[in-house]
Amino acid sequence: MIIFDANRIGKKIAAARKAKNMTQNDLADQLGVSYQAVSNWERGQSVPDIDKYADLSQILDLSLDDLLNTADAAHKVTIVQDDTAKVDADTLKDFAPVMKPAQVDEKADDVDLSPDYLKDIAPFLSDEALFKQLMKHRDAPSFLQQVVAVAPFLADDDLNKIVEKYVLPNFPGNSQVLSKLLPFMDERVANEVLTAHWADPDFDRKARRKFYPFVDPAALQALLAKHPDEVNAIVDAAPFLDDEAIAYYFKTWAADPDLAPSLSKLAPFAPSSAVADHVRHLIKTGADRNEWHAFLPFLDDDDLLSLGKSM
Repeated sequence: MIIFDANRIGKKIAAARKAKNMTQNDLADQLGVSYQAVSNWERGQSVPDIDKYADLSQILDLSLDDLLNTADAAHKVTIVQDDTAKVDADTLKDFAPVMKPAQVDEKADDVDLSPDYLKDIAPFLSDEALFKQLMKHRDAPSFLQQVVAVAPFLADDDLNKIVEKYVLPNFPGNSQVLSKLLPFMDERVANEVLTAHWADPDFDRKARRKFYPFVDPAALQALLAKHPDEVNAIVDAAPFLDDEAIAYYFKTWAADPDLAPSLSKLAPFAPSSAVADHVRHLIKTGADRNEWHAFLPFLDDDDLLSLGKSM
């Protein structure tokens, strides 16, 4: 059941306000909110915070049963507003979006939130409360999957602690889990993991590739510089390298007959000037037209025009 139907609640508030011959400003002043807040409620753009329903009911002579459409919902509002009353997980899930963070934390402290509930309530918990709830399940087989589910809402320090204690000791065996956490992790940790496990036979090309968008580009370039013969790694990392690094690899490979066939994989990321120089070299040395023609799509307009004039 949808308790907080914004459109329905907004229409109820608007009708009751007009029946009392009040302006939006009048209602806003009595509630201690802005008139924009009242306007948003009435247009169904948002709903009042939980602590405003009793005041709305009194000011507008509108029962909570009528405002929320059911006696059960009205009863739950009363319970949620009672600092001494405990709520179940379902009620907390329904009401968290309209509760103050401190209220959600307080109510959640008395509830053992299962993974499914924690995922839904995580956006409304404070960092401390979320970490506390999550760590209640640290011995569960599904703990790391729970971490993945709430990772966007964890504080950086808390996520780093979990990664270092529960993920890295079994890495790269659980590289799939870590790859899902990378967007939310500290760049420093990603750099350290990639560097430490680069040569690990279980840390394959596919697993490495997932790290590249989330590590520091300078650290990635320094790491690749130590492994210049790993052509596939350089190709995979190319979208995340700067022009200078790509130009270096492009020119180096162009001069090596064994590496030249891989140039087409670097060309989309190489500076146009480096590609143009290579095309000129191919033409000058009498290379087959198809060989140099394949690089033309990667030239900018100026280099393409200049090349055309020189032919």
